[in-house]
Amino acid sequence: MSGRCIRGLAGAVWLLSSTGLPASAAPALDARASGTSTTRGFIRVADDDRDIIRLLPPGAGGSAVQQPPSQPDLPVPPSGGGAVPGDNLRLNGQWLQLPIAFQPAPGNASASYVGVRLDGVSDPATSAALGLSQERGVFVVDTTPGAPAAEAGLRFGDFVTALDGTPVTDTTAFVEAIKTRTPGSQGTLTVWRVGDDGTGYLQALRQLADRGSTPAMMFLARLYTNGTGVTRDGAEAVSWYKKAALAGSTNGMLLYGDALASGQGTAKDLNEAQRWIRKSADAGNVAAVFRLGRMFRDGEGVTRDPLEAVNLFKKAAESNYAPAMVAVGLMFEGGGGLEADNFQAVQWYKKAADAGDAEGMAALGTMYSTGRGVEKNYATAAAWYTEGAKRGQLLAVHNLAVLYDKGLGVPRDPQMAASYVYHALEMRYQFTYQQMMQNSRAWTREFRKALQQRLAQGGYYTGSFDGAFGRTTYDALNAMVQPK
Repeated sequence: MSGRCIRGLAGAVWLLSSTGLPASAAPALDARASGTSTTRGFIRVADDDRDIIRLLPPGAGGSAVQQPPSQPDLPVPPSGGGAVPGDNLRLNGQWLQLPIAFQPAPGNASASYVGVRLDGVSDPATSAALGLSQERGVFVVDTTPGAPAAEAGLRFGDFVTALDGTPVTDTTAFVEAIKTRTPGSQGTLTVWRVGDDGTGYLQALRQLADRGSTPAMMFLARLYTNGTGVTRDGAEAVSWYKKAALAGSTNGMLLYGDALASGQGTAKDLNEAQRWIRKSADAGNVAAVFRLGRMFRDGEGVTRDPLEAVNLFKKAAESNYAPAMVAVGLMFEGGGGLEADNFQAVQWYKKAADAGDAEGMAALGTMYSTGRGVEKNYATAAAWYTEGAKRGQLLAVHNLAVLYDKGLGVPRDPQMAASYVYHALEMRYQFTYQQMMQNSRAWTREFRKALQQRLAQGGYYTGSFDGAFGRTTYDALNAMVQPK
């Protein structure tokens, strides 16, 4: 279930419309430039010398936060934790063919809308436990009343595996498939359904877990962690992580240990946390090796040891674990107890970016934006930001908007900049929201007019398109970003 993404337990996503994020080929790495260090945080590019481009802070990403993030928030490799008792158990269900009519997206009549919140299924063990014959499909979290998905009969617990016979491998693939549809057209969803309703699905899943299926235990833990189809319950989630850990799941060990370290859903116990995380790492779980590195980097329950941290990160990176590559880069870039070396940071970011890691792409883009470790090159920065943005990395989305607004490395295009900022606001990215609320004058008036137009199209703004951000504009931004 956790997949190959940066945040293996990422929140579900809304399928509304095309984001308008353009494609771009990944750039090649430039020659080495000055390795001088700058203050971490932001770079100055605005006419009034205000900070509007954000750099990647240690340990933080730019993922969407429209749903509460999973806790523990760890990248977990696609694995149920190894061959353990109960892994051959699976749910029984039925295949359905559901017709669906695509509607125009609110505020964008040229894009299709289905109104469904989804999560991915990319772990083979979890897919098998849920009754799916292959490692594919997207999990339906819920639907918007009256929207096409609800009218088609989709409900919590369903798995969409194909659209008009074309396999759906993940949420991104489904989004892309929806984007190609003409509003008003018809389609057919292939759906795997367990139980007669959402409650029946949960009962079946719990019975499977009680029989010893560790993937089912982990899936239940995830549902209770995120409040997906159930009331969010940290203690219940941790109980399932613990059961999976005791049953031999290395991912269960890792996530139970991380819960003990954070004290969310259980009493905080750093010694016990380290024991479980180390046990998972010793069993070969690369994400646990990475997590152990974070403990030594931050002095979390252990004596802070940057050298041990970077060694553990490198060990995880040797297994092609991209988040660890980014972590090494961050330690070299920001010091982190090591001698700062921007050139080394660039090399590690490049490895992560080449492995498809969106945070590595965003970090690499900031190095090119600032000329640290490489020759400053806004065009290359824009190309890497674009690659990160295509994968949903919101820091990259925000920084790309800045480049389009200023015409740095790309043709100046305030409309495009507004599209990127609007997307970041849709995802409730706090840095972008803060910029629009507190630092809007650092952006061009043309951009501000374009953003007001986008806010009006989305039904948030009713004022004039004058680029003057006043109470009406700020109310629109609050209505869009702040939780209801």
